[in-house]
Amino acid sequence: MHFNIYWANLNPTVGREQAGHRPVLVISNDIENQMDIVTVIPITSRKKGRKIYPNEVLIHLNGKEAILLCHQVRTISKQRLDKKILGLDDTLKRRVIDVLCMRFK
Repeated sequence: MHFNIYWANLNPTVGREQAGHRPVLVISNDIENQMDIVTVIPITSRKKGRKIYPNEVLIHLNGKEAILLCHQVRTISKQRLDKKILGLDDTLKRRVIDVLCMRFK
């Protein structure tokens, strides 16, 4: 599960949290993933001309540009997860880790 992208149902939400049935990147490690919960980063499609901020990572998903919203990390029940989409390559894993580490400096 670690560093794999899944479809997930993020409803219900509050405020500006990412909602709906959308891709998420599982970032919790294999030990944590033995529990009934996982930590994820929501993914959104990139609209033409949208800036990529330092707390986001641009990826290609199903032939389209998408954005990992690393500032919206959340923990969800595994019951919210649906079909696995794909896994990240090592370069993208490193980029995600770097962006997450930046949050705590």
